[in-house]
Amino acid sequence: MEQHSCEQQQASPEPKLCRNNCGFFGNPATMELCSKCYREYNEKEKKNETASSPAALVKEARADVEEHAPADTKAALQGQCDEDEKRKPVEQKNRNRCFKCSKKVGLLGFECRCGYVFCSGHRHAGDGHECSFDYAAFDRQKLAEANPVVAASKLDKL
Repeated sequence: MEQHSCEQQQASPEPKLCRNNCGFFGNPATMELCSKCYREYNEKEKKNETASSPAALVKEARADVEEHAPADTKAALQGQCDEDEKRKPVEQKNRNRCFKCSKKVGLLGFECRCGYVFCSGHRHAGDGHECSFDYAAFDRQKLAEANPVVAASKLDKL
């Protein structure tokens, strides 16, 4: 048994310090980095991979154009960005909780016409939450459907 432990000691090389000189020991499996530096290295790699995605390239291009473009072009680009944000509504992950305060609502939650569930304190559109549903246009449309235009004929019938 003593020979086996001696062989292990001879086979394992002397511990090396981290490549980033942080003071901890590196590991050959982690490119001679300590666990903390290796984790940071992986996070940077993931960010670089996502930066090469098409959406990230579009954002970078917009940022470059904004730096060198005149003010009216910047305003047009800002309008495009606002439209992109408006098209993506935030999805409510947990329908058993209030969308605004995350209070548990269970079966008594109030589902608004904007598609989210709210507690009794936030259920009203004007006071409780910023509702994206246009109640005025909806009511105008219902009135127009319910009350057709009544027009008198131009000629009197005999």
